Amino acid sequence: MHQGKATEEQSDVHIALYDRHISALLPYLTRLMTSRQDVEDVLFDVFAAALTSQTFAHLTDEQQRAWLYRVARNKAIDHYRHHTALTIVPMEETWDNQDEEPTPEQRFLRQECHAFLHEAIAQLSPLQQQLIHLRYQENMRLVDIAACFQKPDGTVRKMLARTLKQLRTLYERQEKGGNHEAI
Repeated sequence: MHQGKATEEQSDVHIALYDRHISALLPYLTRLMTSRQDVEDVLFDVFAAALTSQTFAHLTDEQQRAWLYRVARNKAIDHYRHHTALTIVPMEETWDNQDEEPTPEQRFLRQECHAFLHEAIAQLSPLQQQLIHLRYQENMRLVDIAACFQKPDGTVRKMLARTLKQLRTLYERQEKGGNHEAI
């Protein structure tokens, strides 16, 4: 009877761990991977790793979250490496096709960088987001942006420089796993 109660408590701990982190990990992996089945497989591996880790239970909530994201990223990369078909091509052909198609790992890393960038931009103020949008998506010149904002060119140039510096800091924090609450 005592054995059943211990197993029940363990099950409750596992469910609580899953409930606490699934709402952030699922969208994160969904942005990185194309197949829903692959996402579910990686999620299973991530939680299995957490439950078998000797140190995971002793980490703070923030450290656990960072640990889970790091493991999720690594498991996703491993998944792409192991599920990519290996093709043997003569050396001469590789020189011709060198810059054409990115590898699955390169595509994955590019997707991850884009996800980090979008998350970092979402943390900027609406004015900063608009500034980034006008400059880099609409390809507007600073003079034209200054006219839209009805501000001097120098002011807009400084605003853009500060915004890019803040964006770089936010992006690096996302990349290092330090702030995944917006995910």
